[in-house]
Amino acid sequence: MNQIFFTADLHFGHANILKHSPNRPYSNTVDVAAHDEWLLDLWRSTVDKWDTVYILGDLTFLKNKDARHLLEKLPGQKFLVEGNHDGSIRAYKNYFKEVYQIKEMRFKPTAAPFLKEDFKVVMYHYPMVTWHQKPQGSVMLHGHSHGKLDEYNAQSMDLRFDVGIDGSLAGLKLLSLEDIYNAANEKITSVNCNSFAEYAKSNYKAEER
Repeated sequence: MNQIFFTADLHFGHANILKHSPNRPYSNTVDVAAHDEWLLDLWRSTVDKWDTVYILGDLTFLKNKDARHLLEKLPGQKFLVEGNHDGSIRAYKNYFKEVYQIKEMRFKPTAAPFLKEDFKVVMYHYPMVTWHQKPQGSVMLHGHSHGKLDEYNAQSMDLRFDVGIDGSLAGLKLLSLEDIYNAANEKITSVNCNSFAEYAKSNYKAEER
C-alpha cells in the first residue's frame, strides 16, 4: 500500500538551521553540504515514488537551479503547504501536485485500514489555537516551531501536533499518517474517549464551539 507522509522545516541549504537545531547531524561542524546529503538520504530511504508527502513549509533555502535540482531528486507525490521560507521555490510549483496556504484533508478507513474512523486534519505552517472543525474532533498539524511547542502541545487539550523534523514526534524522521493517527489516538484514549468527536465535545470549552 502506498504510504502518506508529513514533514516540515527541513531547511535544505540553510547554514543557520544547524546553529539552532543541535540535534541534527553536522550541527557541530555546520557542514551544510553534509547536512543536505543526510536529509536527502533520509527522504529517499523513506519515500517511494508513489508515496504522498505533505510538506508543511520551509523545505529549502536553495535558489534557482539548485532548488530545481533538489526537487528533481525528491521522490513521491509532493504537496506543499507554504511556509515563511519557501519563496525560492515558488517558481517551481510544477514539481508539486498542489501548493496551498492551508490544507484540510479527511482520511478514510477504506484507504488506511489502521484508522478506526474518518481522520480529519488541518495543515498549516504555523500552529493555530483554533481551526476548522476543531469542535468536531479535527486535528491540527503544523511546523515552524522546531520542537519549541512540544511541551505546550503535550500539556494542552488541543489535538495539535508539530510535524517538523526537529520536533519530538518526528525525532529527525518523516512522519507517516499512521504515526500521526497513533499520537492523536493516544491523546484521546488517555482520557477514556473513544472517538475524536467525543474527545472534542468533552474537553473543549463551549465558547470554542
